[in-house]
Amino acid sequence: MSKEKNHTKRPILQVIRAKCIDCCCGDKQEVKLCAITDCDLHPYRFGKNPFISRKPMSQDRKDAASAQFKEYRNRKKTEDAA
Repeated sequence: MSKEKNHTKRPILQVIRAKCIDCCCGDKQEVKLCAITDCDLHPYRFGKNPFISRKPMSQDRKDAASAQFKEYRNRKKTEDAA
């Protein structure tokens, strides 16, 4: 598989969003107003997956995730130094 010069690795939702903007001649407002609801990309046109519900994290959960990430980062530094 050959790589094109202008192709870069990007998250798939960004690629879909860019395609929708391209389809609407660069007008982001037209993406919002898109009436082509039978398009497979239509639910993803805002660059987000509408089928994943994102619940806000509680402060306790944020603190726990932060502590876990710090622990991982410190462990990674120790492994890299060895």
